[in-house]
Amino acid sequence: MQEIKYPFFNKDRILKIEMLESLRDFPRDVLAVQTEDLSDGIVCGLTPVIDKGTITFSKGIIKYQGELYIISKPAIIDYVTTETEVVIKLNLYDESQDKDYRTRQMLIEIDKNLVIEENQIEIGRFKLKSGAYLRSDYQDLYDFTTEYNTINIINVLYTGYKQPTLSNLVLKYFAREVLETRTKDYMDINFCMLCQNSSRIERDAIQNYIAYKLEEELKPMTNSELQSKLVTILENIKRDNFGLRKKRAKERKIIID
Repeated sequence: MQEIKYPFFNKDRILKIEMLESLRDFPRDVLAVQTEDLSDGIVCGLTPVIDKGTITFSKGIIKYQGELYIISKPAIIDYVTTETEVVIKLNLYDESQDKDYRTRQMLIEIDKNLVIEENQIEIGRFKLKSGAYLRSDYQDLYDFTTEYNTINIINVLYTGYKQPTLSNLVLKYFAREVLETRTKDYMDINFCMLCQNSSRIERDAIQNYIAYKLEEELKPMTNSELQSKLVTILENIKRDNFGLRKKRAKERKIIID
């Protein structure tokens, strides 16, 4: 039998260590239960905002080796011209412990080594030309993988059920552009509404949608492959609906003799 206790902090009562521990552990316990079945990766936040010469990553929550870590302050790093692709990595160092705290140090750095080590989480990558500035204001779905001067978050792993998934920002851009075509395909409409109204779309759902739309065999794909397939689907939808609109326009012509 389990006990669920809520401490009372009443006047004239002795403040006990157990009461403070209960108060300390409750928020973390709630979050741990909510994310228990999620994979490692970014739970939320760590969104990059670009300024002249700096990248600011917002506050966020990550899951690493099954444990949650809350990044309670924005992190600011400087960037310079690279001319080659570099990765922005969140490094997590071994824990240390003293009489009062258990501590894990974290450091965000820009690295020319594209390999992601076991103690690292990718939070972006870019290739910056000389004289240019970095940007994160994406114009469309394809722009997420523009080769130069744009921060690329496609390879960033976000927590999903048992396996990481694609950034919901990428999926929202896809959904917005598809819905702008006024497609009549209910599979597209349903998937896009799901993307628009959800903070996370599971990898299995994305892969199944892609397999149906492109009439391909269902198979595991990397984040880059997912984005590339979604671009292809978007191009197909735009082409099909453009042809449909032209046909309807011709049908609406009135000839007056």
